[in-house]
Amino acid sequence: MKKENVALIAGFIFMGAVVALMLYLEVEFLSALALPVFAIGMSPYFYIRSKEKQAKWLAKAADLEGRSLLDEDEWIFEWSGSSAGAMTIINKDGEYLGAYKIVNLPLIKKLMSAAFAGLEAYFSFTAGIFTSHNEPAVAFQKRKEDGNVVLEIRNHKGETAGFFKEERKLTRTNGSIYTADGELLCEVKTKSMAGDFDVSTQDGRFFASYRHGYFDYAIKPQFQKSTALDLVKVGGQLSENEKTLAAAVVCYWMSYLQRGNR
Repeated sequence: MKKENVALIAGFIFMGAVVALMLYLEVEFLSALALPVFAIGMSPYFYIRSKEKQAKWLAKAADLEGRSLLDEDEWIFEWSGSSAGAMTIINKDGEYLGAYKIVNLPLIKKLMSAAFAGLEAYFSFTAGIFTSHNEPAVAFQKRKEDGNVVLEIRNHKGETAGFFKEERKLTRTNGSIYTADGELLCEVKTKSMAGDFDVSTQDGRFFASYRHGYFDYAIKPQFQKSTALDLVKVGGQLSENEKTLAAAVVCYWMSYLQRGNR
């Protein structure tokens, strides 16, 4: 039996045991724990399924020329349900471009993120965006500074490409993207609670856009069995460093949007 099926069965057994305990004890407040119990019970299944799926992607991509989201103008994100916002990234032809994942969480934070989706929003971490050959393409470190979130973004050479400074306001997100020299590149703002955004550079060039629920490749065979797909379009005239900044900010946002943390 596959590991993911074993984890799924174990998750159902765990949830069944907890529900039985709730009914036996007849303690009403335990019903409030239904969502955390589900998250804890299913997190091993989602984690193992994500790992096995990525292993398959990497095996298929090993014999092909390496691909990166930095080479594409349209990015399709697929969240598999695993913890800490891990996402698969593919292009409009269904070809694997790589993955986004948080890379340095201590064990206790991993367990907390597995049980409570989006909890990593409240602590610092380092995240990486990898190519189809599992090579680093973009990295960023998230930290708090003067009450706001700051992403320090680096390119594949480890050089600082720029910064993103985020300010959350209730249901919307505002922020600014800066180059490594501190020059303002973009002012960014979500347009709705669903997370829609349409961003241009200060000199009027198209930077990136996203529309919740809009996916114009859904009828293609390679996407018909997929779930949780989101399409982001990126400016084709951006420099390599500008696209690096776009990749970091978009992945950071999409990791929350795909789990409903809008």
